[in-house]
Amino acid sequence: MAANSLPRRIIKHILAPILSEQTYGLLQTVAMSWDIRSGSMTEPEVDLVRLSTRPGETVIDIGANYGLYSYHASRVVGPNGKVYAFEPVPFTAATFRRIAKVLRFDQVELYEKAVGEKAGTLALRVPISDMGSIIAGTVHAAARNNERPGKSQHARFEKSKEITCDVVALDDVLAGAKDVALIKCDIEGADYFALKGARRIIEENHPTIICEINPWFLEGLGLKVEDLVGFFTERGYRLYHYKDRRLVPTEVADVVEDNWVFVHPSRADRLASVLPGVG
Repeated sequence: MAANSLPRRIIKHILAPILSEQTYGLLQTVAMSWDIRSGSMTEPEVDLVRLSTRPGETVIDIGANYGLYSYHASRVVGPNGKVYAFEPVPFTAATFRRIAKVLRFDQVELYEKAVGEKAGTLALRVPISDMGSIIAGTVHAAARNNERPGKSQHARFEKSKEITCDVVALDDVLAGAKDVALIKCDIEGADYFALKGARRIIEENHPTIICEINPWFLEGLGLKVEDLVGFFTERGYRLYHYKDRRLVPTEVADVVEDNWVFVHPSRADRLASVLPGVG
């Protein structure tokens, strides 16, 4: 996602062990703010934020991390729109808030909570790097089974800590949300549960969905790709892969670790410039 140069890695390796968490968080704020604004921190699917969303509408960012999607969504929805971001890890959420001030996305409301099928609490596994800092983009449900073939590829960390966070269902906490145009979800395998908890929002608004899918992550939670994809196909959605600035129709059997896009026919016209056969 982000450009991570050798000089930056060296600086992090030197400073992370000797700085307080607050001071390190301030440095992370500066670095991530620069990366997001300059475009060195990005994903191809960021293109779809502008295409799928209109001023005044609503975007939901599940697993907001340091705010890449929230930043771009805030620029599109404008002062009359809304972005709801969810980030349960305290360090990452605190950094997100500082970045929001630096980059001025005031219409973004951050919930320091996880998202699931129903309200409750959840244990999260927070991987720790060799230099002692958290690896923010790899935090996952502690219940996920990592001790199986594929760990060396998909769970490349030796140290971690466990934290407990509150969980909310989107249909409950965002019951009054209107004109939801886009949902981005990236929560390391637990996406199925989060999106099931947004069933009403999805059925009433038919938002475009950008979702990371990793079959290995899903399997670690007792799920299959078919479970997640089936949830959307049952509601009339079609699965796509965004490649070379085009949305390519995709079948379940072709899904590998990557970001994937679910588009409802009622939203296809907005994506006409990247969607074959529409326009």
